[in-house]
Amino acid sequence: MKDVLPPEAGELRFLEDAIRGVFAGFGYGEVMTPTLELEAVLEKAGERRFKRSFRLFDENGNVMVLRPDMTAPIARLAATRLADRNPPHRLCYFANSFRPTRPQRGRRSEFYQAGLELIGDDSDAGDAEALAIACRALDACGLRDYSIVMGEVSFFRSLLDSAGVSGAGREAVFSALAARDMVELGAVISGLEIDADDRQAILDVVSLRGGSEILTTALDLVRGPGMEEALKRLARTLYLVGRHGFAGRILIDLGLLRNFEYYTGIVFEVLSGGLGFPLGGGGRYDGLLGKFGRPGPAVGFAVGLDRLHIALMEEGGLDLPRIPGAALVGGMDSEIELAMNLRDKGIRVLSIAGDVADEEARRLAADAGLSYVVIPADGRYRLEGGGGVQTLDRDEVAGRIESQP
Repeated sequence: MKDVLPPEAGELRFLEDAIRGVFAGFGYGEVMTPTLELEAVLEKAGERRFKRSFRLFDENGNVMVLRPDMTAPIARLAATRLADRNPPHRLCYFANSFRPTRPQRGRRSEFYQAGLELIGDDSDAGDAEALAIACRALDACGLRDYSIVMGEVSFFRSLLDSAGVSGAGREAVFSALAARDMVELGAVISGLEIDADDRQAILDVVSLRGGSEILTTALDLVRGPGMEEALKRLARTLYLVGRHGFAGRILIDLGLLRNFEYYTGIVFEVLSGGLGFPLGGGGRYDGLLGKFGRPGPAVGFAVGLDRLHIALMEEGGLDLPRIPGAALVGGMDSEIELAMNLRDKGIRVLSIAGDVADEEARRLAADAGLSYVVIPADGRYRLEGGGGVQTLDRDEVAGRIESQP
């Protein structure tokens, strides 16, 4: 966990506002869920990873959990609070989640996410919409170098079904694949009591990664209607993402499995440059709402704003809109009226006491990232910044700052 200082906080809020605008443009309404969830309620998700969560007791002895992700709480919300409303529901959120972890770059125990959930829609068009919104959101934040890697959980599960892989062996395969530990995966597959052809088919599928041509190659590995249907849906989703204008951002990886057990269809992760961690991800989870008492399909994703911020810094930083601003000597006392007038015109004003030395005023302005210092001078005002020094009348100050932010 970490503290966030004003410059970074401002950049994170800029990213949040950019993404919120994209979500709203697709008709998603923002929801807020409690930071604390009852453990007994969250356990309904059946997600074993949630066992590693921050816990505490309330005054009645109930075990409370700091929410480890947002998908399960929103599934609970949709199944209960929205039970009397007809789907689909388009919901989005901006929230902190908490999960114990070993701190390292891009991974913290408290992380800030922007995400959405399309609930009650089981179509490939819904899958494509989620992917397209993810791309639009990243574009709106100014990220240039990114791709979305997409897989299909049901395709791989159907393959394991056809090969007769179940029980502990199946869990070991999923665990190694979710961790992207190919050495461990090879060892697990070698130890499975299955035919050599089945063993090779599993290895072939997890190595399929590339563009749309992967779908053609995968046809040779289809072993039943479940795999065939999954592949068709994947192809249709990719086509629709292309209609949104983002086909070039998508890579296919049929060995992609995310760390959550509730996924049932497409899964995807957002990758950027040479960063050693995904910026976010998501997928389809058609069985989760039913665990909260109201079955229904759903697809969604989340982007880690902290991680997105790191990626943007790697690309050279954010190009934030410039807001004109100045430090005003006397703004706390003798020049309160001028400070109010400047703020009314949309100018940021750092008010400084009238007895502060000019050099100290310049330092305070620089520390606050302000371009100008305004210093009263014999009934007029000295405006320092913008490449020079000007002496102005009171009614000229605002216009000069606005014209040269």
